[in-house]
Amino acid sequence: MAILTACGGKSPRLDVVRLAIVAPQDLSATASDRAQILRLALTIPFAGLADAMVFSFPTRRQAADVSPSFIVEPLLDRNGIVLQVFDGPSQRHLREIVCAAANCAAAVGAVIGVTPRQVAAPAVGIPRNPSEEQFADLARQYPDNGVIYEEWINFLVSRGRQEDAGRVVAQALQRSWPPLEKAQFEIAAASIRGDVDGRAAAVTAAAKAWPANAPLQLQAAESLNQRRRFAEAIPFFRAALRAEPTSFQVYAGLSLTQAMTDERPDLKPAQTLADHDLAGDVAFIRGDFAAAEAAYLAAAEKDTAYQLGRLYAKAGEAAMMQNQVQRADGHMQRFFNVYQQGMPAGIGIVQGLWLWRTGHRADAVRQAASLPSVKPLFDFLANPLAGGPPPAGPALQALAQGRAAEAAQALAGFIGQQPLAVGLRWDPVLAVALAEAGKKAEACALLTNWGLPPSPDDWSGAVVWPRQLSVRADCLEKANPERAKQVRALVANLQPR
Repeated sequence: MAILTACGGKSPRLDVVRLAIVAPQDLSATASDRAQILRLALTIPFAGLADAMVFSFPTRRQAADVSPSFIVEPLLDRNGIVLQVFDGPSQRHLREIVCAAANCAAAVGAVIGVTPRQVAAPAVGIPRNPSEEQFADLARQYPDNGVIYEEWINFLVSRGRQEDAGRVVAQALQRSWPPLEKAQFEIAAASIRGDVDGRAAAVTAAAKAWPANAPLQLQAAESLNQRRRFAEAIPFFRAALRAEPTSFQVYAGLSLTQAMTDERPDLKPAQTLADHDLAGDVAFIRGDFAAAEAAYLAAAEKDTAYQLGRLYAKAGEAAMMQNQVQRADGHMQRFFNVYQQGMPAGIGIVQGLWLWRTGHRADAVRQAASLPSVKPLFDFLANPLAGGPPPAGPALQALAQGRAAEAAQALAGFIGQQPLAVGLRWDPVLAVALAEAGKKAEACALLTNWGLPPSPDDWSGAVVWPRQLSVRADCLEKANPERAKQVRALVANLQPR
């Protein structure tokens, strides 16, 4: 266990080294463009540092001996980055690696007129199997080193010791930290105690303080989306896209979030399978089901086996929402054919759920009766009073028993902890609970967009299907009577038989 404080000397035996490259203290994250330039410029050379180190050694044998792995991540506590070096076959050249990183940081800083305040200090060495006592000893020796606390917290969380991790976070928060590092510990504290709103507030504060940090911007956007604050999430997605303009994940997140507001997404012309799939999702959310169906089929033509044929299932959902149940069934049969080849054990669930949702409930129950793994699910669909699978099962049981207000409260808590795609699929279930609790305005507010197509193996929507469509039709009655009429016709077409 050691702290590397400078280049030179004999390297200690370490398994992981985290090297903090820190900018001058007088350059805050928001006060100077040069601080931002330094952070961005440092990231570029370190991304290729492994190759650079290999080519810097005189012989191939030396290069093969090092073979280190690198991770470059932002340093939240100050203006800089952390270079994490994982042990290679040996550590003969660890000192050279650390010094090359330090020298590179100094050289980059000199070119742009900003000399890093610290390089190669602190570089924290952590054994492969650290103990609680070793972390505590490091924290006592270096109480102002945020990296030590961060690693200690990660160590405890990875072992399921949430209570102990919370204690360490509280200990770290008793010290005085720069704003960004304080935000980092507040994020950790909220995550450990399961405080969704607190974590979102801490992430948002950190993202505002560091606009060039794409991962932070994306976290802030996604946490706002979880809380259905879509309009507030859009600026964070845009900031993340400015930092990572080629990231499809960020681009897709921005487009889908725009679709959930009044802001029309500015989609690029669809060329790849992912482009067509995204265009389909955006169209589905906005209620343009004909366009969604066409986009999903265009994507499926590029790879029929993509995600076990789920593009055909999406096209089926889009056709159904146009009250074209027969055409929808044709798309679903193509999905079943592909799905069965890759997932033969799961075909009973997806086929049974489709039969159930299209009104063929007796056929679905008969099919499930011969499949022990599927039967309990369809027993619950047929009789929700019996209670369903956790964690949402008790809420659905309360809804079936007429305790709609209780069900709505429990479902809202459950949805608030889910990723956006999952939460969107549960929104219509919550809307039914709200409507039956006499809160029509709140129910309709949840249904201002059409969400994403349900996954073919997702049973959540089947519990209140097609009741959720009836609630949606009621919400559409004044704003779009023609669409309300179409939805009511679909409800009639899907009556259980």
